[in-house]
Amino acid sequence: LVLSEAQENALAKVRSGFTTHDHVLLRGVTSSGKTELYATLIEEVIRAGGQVLYLLPEIALTTQVIGRLRARFGDQVAVFHSRLAQRERTELWLRMQRDPAAHPVVIGARSAIFLPFHQLRLVVVDEEHDPSYKQQDPAPRYNARDMALVLATLHGARVLLGSATPSLESLYNARSGKFGYAELLTRYGEGTLPAIVRVDLGEAQRKRTMR
Repeated sequence: LVLSEAQENALAKVRSGFTTHDHVLLRGVTSSGKTELYATLIEEVIRAGGQVLYLLPEIALTTQVIGRLRARFGDQVAVFHSRLAQRERTELWLRMQRDPAAHPVVIGARSAIFLPFHQLRLVVVDEEHDPSYKQQDPAPRYNARDMALVLATLHGARVLLGSATPSLESLYNARSGKFGYAELLTRYGEGTLPAIVRVDLGEAQRKRTMR
């Protein structure tokens, strides 16, 4: 795997941010290669004997990420979400309790924060802005993104929040110096971003130019 120059620069900023902050926000445009940055950091944690929690807001998003990470890390990657059978979830919980080194990487939706980690060193919260991280029903009601910060603090771990459109809370925390900050604003392979045009629908309707 060879990272692009933009990815290398963003990775350097993330590492620099971790030297002074426990939490870093990575703003990376769509198709910029954020997942490869995550994988590079995950590999470093595994080599050091630590565990990684990779959070995703939707179960549907896990399939592609699972394939990419298992292609790189093999059976070291475990999956945890609510659509798994109760037996499968219980078995993973017990394996992690008995042998923390069996699955150093866990990919999961919000409920994965309740697994028994022993050597947690990095939490990746992908698409951190997504409202699906908020558990509304059933109880307990919580925001998995915010709970990930609490979990990491309890374990002395670091958190990388990634998004193309960060939440206002995370942007504020980054700009006020509470979080570290890094940007990846170039698409991988020099792909071009779509043009964005601001349209005044009210004016267009008034002039009867809506087509």
